[in-house]
Parts: sequence; structure tokens; C-alpha cells
Amino acid sequence: MDARPFKSEVQGQTCTQLSVLSNDQSIQANQKLFTCKVCDKSFSKSWNLRIHQHLHKEEKPFKCEVWNKSFSDSSILCKQKRIHTSEKTVTCKECNKSFLDSSHLSRHQHTHTGEKPFTCDMCDKSFSLSTTLRKHRRIHTGEKPFNCKMCDKLFSQLTNLHAHQRIHTGEKLFTCKVCEKSFSWTVNLRAHQSIHTVEEVSDQV
Repeated sequence: MDARPFKSEVQGQTCTQLSVLSNDQSIQANQKLFTCKVCDKSFSKSWNLRIHQHLHKEEKPFKCEVWNKSFSDSSILCKQKRIHTSEKTVTCKECNKSFLDSSHLSRHQHTHTGEKPFTCDMCDKSFSLSTTLRKHRRIHTGEKPFNCKMCDKLFSQLTNLHAHQRIHTGEKLFTCKVCEKSFSWTVNLRAHQSIHTVEEVSDQV
């Protein structure tokens, strides 16, 4: 009788203990056996390699019918469709907030745990979200990727661009609850609200 009854199908070797075989197979599962001939990037599964190869061929066989936009990966198309339908498939157990996919949920959960895995390599300040780190880095680099199409002024943050554009559009999003007067910026609304505070004090005297 064979003293090593458990056989590894990948390496063709036999093992005396099932636990050894399981460990052997987990190591093999983590191996990246499929390599791209164009850039030498390796993958553990053949279908991951096939998806990757679309990048080199610039093939985008998965098409979004709403935006008439194509993607190289079906999973990206699925995410795109959820944006259109507002479908949110995963929910945070801490606050019941829902998200499009598990990657968005994972990033959100840092806000509950206090974990800050994203560190600035220029000042060692840490952040819960990678997007917050990217915004912070612009302080060091001076990068201003957002430009106003009306006057070509540049901004480091998208929120600052939106606030600036109200100069051109005259849009007034912030309304006083006391007199319903509207303002383009919150700072103007707060300054205005102090008028009502003074009036209330005067009425009480």
C-alpha cells in the first residue's frame, strides 16, 4: 500500500498527510502560472490573463448601452451599470450605508475603525481614504487639475472649482431659513445670518 496516498495534481508529488497536501495546494494556488507575453505580468488564473490581454489589444468588447461606452473587463461594465441603476449591492453593518461594491464598502469601513492605511510620503500624514491622500498630495505638488472652462482659472480641488463657477453662473444654492434670501457661498450665508442673530438680541432687550 502506498504510504503517501495524497497526490498533488499540479506538481505530481505525493504527501503522507492531507494537511501537507492542503498547504501544498494553497501555495500552488498563489503561484502565478500564466504570464503575459507582451509585458511579462503574471496571473494565478488563465481568465485573469485573458482580461489583461485586452489592454494590449485595446479590445473593449463589453459595451454600456446607456453611455455608448466600451470596457475591456465585464466586471467594470457591471459596476458601470450599477451607477446608472443606482443599485447598491453591499451594506455597512455599522451604519447601514449601502455601496455599489465591496471595494467601496471596504474603503468606507476605515471611517469606523479609525484605520488610516494611506500615508503621504512627503509629510507622513495618514488618511482613511486613498482619495483624501490624493487631494492632500496636491498641497505639496501644487497640482491643479481642475480648470474653469469660462476663464481658464485652475484649482486643486473639484469642490473649489464648483464654488468658483458660481461667479459665472450666478447660481445661489444656500438659502437663509429666516428670510429665504439666497447666496452663492456658505460664508456669505453665515455672515448674513448674523444679522438675524443681532435682531433677536435687540428684540429681547
